[in-house]
Amino acid sequence: MNEKKMKLIETGMRLFAQKGYYNTSIQEIASESGISKGAFYIHFKSKEDFISTSFEYFHHNLSVKMNEVKAENDDPRESLANQITVLFDFLYKSKDSIMMLIRENISIGENTDKLMEHFKVENFNWLKENITAIYGETAKPFLIDLIIQLGGLLDGYFKWIVLDHVSIERKEAGAFLVRRLDDLMEGMVQRQETALVTVKQIPKKYNQDDNKENMPSVEEIFAKLRGKLSDLSVSEEELGRLGEAIKALEIEFQKKESQAVVIQGLLAHFNHHPTLKKESYMLSKIAGIKLLQ
Repeated sequence: MNEKKMKLIETGMRLFAQKGYYNTSIQEIASESGISKGAFYIHFKSKEDFISTSFEYFHHNLSVKMNEVKAENDDPRESLANQITVLFDFLYKSKDSIMMLIRENISIGENTDKLMEHFKVENFNWLKENITAIYGETAKPFLIDLIIQLGGLLDGYFKWIVLDHVSIERKEAGAFLVRRLDDLMEGMVQRQETALVTVKQIPKKYNQDDNKENMPSVEEIFAKLRGKLSDLSVSEEELGRLGEAIKALEIEFQKKESQAVVIQGLLAHFNHHPTLKKESYMLSKIAGIKLLQ
């Protein structure tokens, strides 16, 4: 996403938080961003398309930060604690925008409804991945209950923070909630509980093996990377360098025995471009390597 589009999104969401969604016009967003109303429509089809794209933009930025934290730490408990801290930081920074969305009860069409559904499934799989990483096979009988319980804890704190303006110590939040997860797990094991909800009971959209069905193919990831290059506001030289890195990565992924150090070095070319980090992270997961910082 280029700088003009990002500026429009950040300006628009700030105005929405200040004045409300319905009280903010496209003309105001364009003027505040220093462009014409006509130029706004180069980037967005409508006001509905604008806020839908804004959701994706902020969700993508949050995902990038979460993945960076995940890649930094081998200890699954510390990793989850740090990821939760990132979530709380994001929540505090976005409080005004979230309040606006709740207050005005914005419903902006089928595409956004599908996006919200995708976020729900992604959140489920995020919880599943982290809980499994911490407890392994021990969690299997209680996995869905643990996902529901940890998700409920997070939702509860989020509502108190956003709706009732409760202030908490963000740096302690992650470790505190991971300890509560340990308590839940230990209690169910010690009491030899029977799960309330099992994998067989949940909708099929959640019941996918490690989200493999949702994971794009290597070819699709490279296609996405190339598509994003056209939106980057960088020099021709930089575009050429990134294009060459993608070509070299494709060659490396086609080899029967690819070299981890080569893939790491090539993926490092994308470190300074936030919009490319999601694909970079997915390629690192497929290759079974850590991203260089």
